[in-house]
Parts: sequence; C-alpha cells; structure tokens
Amino acid sequence: MNNPISNLYRPIAPWSGRLILPQPSQRKPDGGVFIQIQNAPSSHRFLVGKQAWVKWHSTSHHTLWLSRATLDLKFDSTTYNSIEKTQAIHPKRLDGWQKVSPLESLAGARPDDDVQVELNVISATQEGNSWVLSIGDEPYQIAGVTKGLVTFVGPAGDRRYRVRHYNPASKAFNGPEEIVSCPDAGAIRSGQTVEQSSLVNIEKSPLNAGGWYIYGHSDSQGTFVVAALEPLEAMQLVATQMTTGRQETQDYYVASKWQNLPQRRIEKTLVDNNSKVLAASERTAALRERRTRELWYLNDVALTIHTFGWRGGPRGNNPPLGLAPGHFSFGFAKVIRDEFTGHLRFDLVHRQVYAHNKEGIISGAIRWHAYVGSLKRGWMYTVPISEVMLRMPEFTVPYKLGDRTFDPLKTIEQELAFTCARYRTGPGNGASVVTPATSCVKDSCQSLFAAINRLDAEVLNDPVIRRWMQDNSQSFDAQRFQRLDTLLKDVLDRMLIPLGYVPKGWRGDREYLAAHRQGGLLGNTIEALRSWKTMLPRRAEMELAQVMARHGATFWDIKGAMLGGEVPGIVPIPPGTLL
Repeated sequence: MNNPISNLYRPIAPWSGRLILPQPSQRKPDGGVFIQIQNAPSSHRFLVGKQAWVKWHSTSHHTLWLSRATLDLKFDSTTYNSIEKTQAIHPKRLDGWQKVSPLESLAGARPDDDVQVELNVISATQEGNSWVLSIGDEPYQIAGVTKGLVTFVGPAGDRRYRVRHYNPASKAFNGPEEIVSCPDAGAIRSGQTVEQSSLVNIEKSPLNAGGWYIYGHSDSQGTFVVAALEPLEAMQLVATQMTTGRQETQDYYVASKWQNLPQRRIEKTLVDNNSKVLAASERTAALRERRTRELWYLNDVALTIHTFGWRGGPRGNNPPLGLAPGHFSFGFAKVIRDEFTGHLRFDLVHRQVYAHNKEGIISGAIRWHAYVGSLKRGWMYTVPISEVMLRMPEFTVPYKLGDRTFDPLKTIEQELAFTCARYRTGPGNGASVVTPATSCVKDSCQSLFAAINRLDAEVLNDPVIRRWMQDNSQSFDAQRFQRLDTLLKDVLDRMLIPLGYVPKGWRGDREYLAAHRQGGLLGNTIEALRSWKTMLPRRAEMELAQVMARHGATFWDIKGAMLGGEVPGIVPIPPGTLL
C-alpha cells in the first residue's frame, strides 16, 4: 500500500484471517482447522493470502477443558424445531461428525467459511510444504482485515459515505477524505421489522465529532468496505460523570443506572466507590480526570459485565408487560494505549455465552466491534447497551504464594471458554436453546461458580499453599488472598446460591450446559428460581456489582442507546427485573 489513504489504515491484529472448516478427509486428531491468513507479522508477511493449519499449543492454559468440549454431533428434533420455528443458524456442516473439536465448532458454526478471527500465535512452524500456527488463547472473532479512524462527512449514494481521516500530526480529523462502502448498513433481515444497523444521518450524530473506528477491507477497486464501527468515545478513559462513596455506588446499581437512557450518545461513569461523598459542584472534569489516572493504569485488566436491553415503539418488538429480559455476558478489558491517538483506552473482548440465533452470532470470544458494532449483526444501533469494568486488585491481579502462582481471571476465562465451546455444539445435538434454567446469564454465572470452586479446590486445598500461608500469614499476598477468599464466599452466598442450593446443572462435570432439559416449563422454572439472582441479566449485574462494591471494588461504567445512524420508530427499553 503506497497511497496516502491506504497508509492511514492499520492491521486489526498481528495475526488474523478467515477460518476454513476442513473436509472430513482432512481432519486431524489435534482438532485443528485451516485459516486463510489476512494479517501476519513482518517476520511472516510472506504467509498473507496463504492457507495454514491452526491448532492448540501444548502450553495453552485452555488444554485442560478441550477434551470435555469435544463431542459427537447429531441433530435431533430440538435442533430441527429451532431451525424451522426461529430460523436460528445451527452448525449444519457438522451434523453427523464425531469428536467435533472446539476449533471445528467455531469454524463450522455458520454455513459458509466466513468467520474472521484474531489469533494468539505462540509458534509458527513449517511442516513439509504446510505451515502450522499453534495458539495459546481461543481465537477472537473480529470483523475485517484493517481499521481506520474517521469522521463521517456525508452520504455519497448507494450505501457509500464520504469520510475524513484522523491526522496523528495535528491530532484532529483533518486528514485525507475518501468514499467508503457500507453494503450491510440498513439491511432488514427476513422476519425482522427493524434494520440491524443504520448510518442514516450519522454525520449529525453527537458521537461523530469524536470519530469512529472503521473495520473492514479494501476491495479489488481499492474501496474500503466497512464491516463494523466503534465510536472512539466508547472505550476512551474520559469520564462524563462520576459517583462517589459506598452508598451512592449501591444506589447507582440498584436504582439509577438505567434511568434516563442516553440516546445516540455514551455516558461513562467513574464509580469511585471508595472515596468520600462529594457534592455535585465538586465533581469537576479535572477531578474526574485525576481520579481516573489514580484508579486505572496502563495494562490493567478488568472483569467486564456486559448487558443490553431491547427496543420497543411502533416498529419495535415490545416485550410483554414492557419487561425486556435483555442479555448478559462476561468479558475482559485491558487498558492499552490507542495506536491512533496515543490516549489510554479499554481493549475489550466479550466471552459470549450465546445460544444459536438467526443473526449468526457465535458463542465465544468476540471483540467489541465485531459483536456490538457489526453492521450485519451488531446491537449498538437499536438497543441500549452497557459495559461495567470491574477493578479490584484482590480479584484482578495475579498471585504468587511461595513458589506457586495463580490468576483468578485466568481461571474464570478458562471456565467461560469451556462454556462457550459447549454452547456451539449444544449437548451433542447442535442446539443451544434458551429456557428459564438455561440461558446466557445462568450459564455465564455457572462459569463463575465453577471458577470459584476450582480456586477453592486447586488453591485453598493445596497443602503446599496452606503451609506457606500459615508460615507467611502477614505477607502482602497472603493477606490479599485472605481478602479474595472472603470476597468469593460472599459472591457465592449473596449472588450465585443465595438459598444455599446448588442447581442440578451446576453440579458435577456441567453435563447439562446448553442442554434443553426435560421436566417442562414448571420444573425448569422452579429449578431456576433456586438461584433466582442469576435469572435475569439486570439482576445479575446489580447483585455482582453490589457484592464487589462492599469489598472495595471500583468500576468504570459505560452505557448508551441507538449508537450510530438514525432508526425511526423505535424506543430503547432497558433490561428489566421482576424481583
């Protein structure tokens, strides 16, 4: 690329590409899949455009669950009913396969080989005439090959728009202009009444002045084809408001957060849970900036709680009684330095426990732009969304206890990755369906429950660690761990199993994950009510935030609705809760 416009785009990731499901005769015992490489580091740039084999590296922290998530797959009546009644996309190409691996269930999740991913490559080796990429983490789903930072100037006809690029030298949007194509914008899927995305009058959006990351690829004519958007303001560490003190934090998550939803803009709240209560006049922009610097640092990692509501109004799908269950997932956000602006921002990857659906969203690790901002299947354009970044060193900073180390977030990540993989195959029938006892929020919380039990079994019950803790009880990490132990017990008692009853599906090897359970609606509902605080997304967000706040966590809270272009005739509805 040697023209001024092309030089303003950057690769989405060092390693990325399009997954290709192998033919049955090409399958290998390692459960790998092919990838057409679209980005590679300079040392392996010669591989771009070529095909390689992707498999797990032997040192990956996910190897402990891979065999449990490898299942024979055979469609049954539940699957066929889902396809017929809801038009949900199920992994048809895998029907009848034996020992379907987590990588195969990702590559084969949709009818075509169109799953683009970013890879955490530990080694790239040549075996004969073929190249093998061995990965440490599960592939992150992305949209596109390269990304730019632009503002929208105006429409240019036929779903094309004139944009102006960010100029790093001036730190303003006075760079070159070009026309980009957005073919997926504004399309209404069969059976839907509302477009999934919109760029109508996006140049008039309050977010346009701050700019948008555009993700996509250049076509054969050199036109950039946009697959996804992300508002620059969404992940920047610049708070628009703040809460102070324990009581106000509790009130925020219990009552005020979802009131007065910001439409076509984003509110970012610095939840300064441990500070003294301040008058509104004291919460200046300068104070917000200073407290942000004091609480969030480069390379910090946070556990993220993602929720969204729904859309009502004349063209919307008004939920019964006005109650929108919404959606819930966990994720992980790292504070990085933005490669365009140099400012600190969050780099967010959802771990979406997601049932099979007609949008073609695949359960797994998904970057924010590909899940929320996709023009084809993103949610930010029509529904209210929220991200809560949770910061608590006892929970989010790794431990070293003698010669043993462990990372609570890595344990949670492993359990979520296992759950996501099982959701892609269902219980062996290729169908993950939502019931009162099986859902995004219930099974995300089940993953958290499993992670807490593992920490208890692998750390607290380790005799070497117990002896070290006794001999070094006054050390920094020992005291920090004691606080973590108290926190996790509180999460269990106050949120996950408030009645002291462990749901049947949460016991044993979690064989009921993503399963359409027998027992009927009444039986499933009674079972779900026994862990009632994990039944609805808003309740789960509320309860987890409250428990963490009691133990001193601070938060960064993002929310907004109808981000992007205009969609007339809809009204954003926040996620609701009955109890």
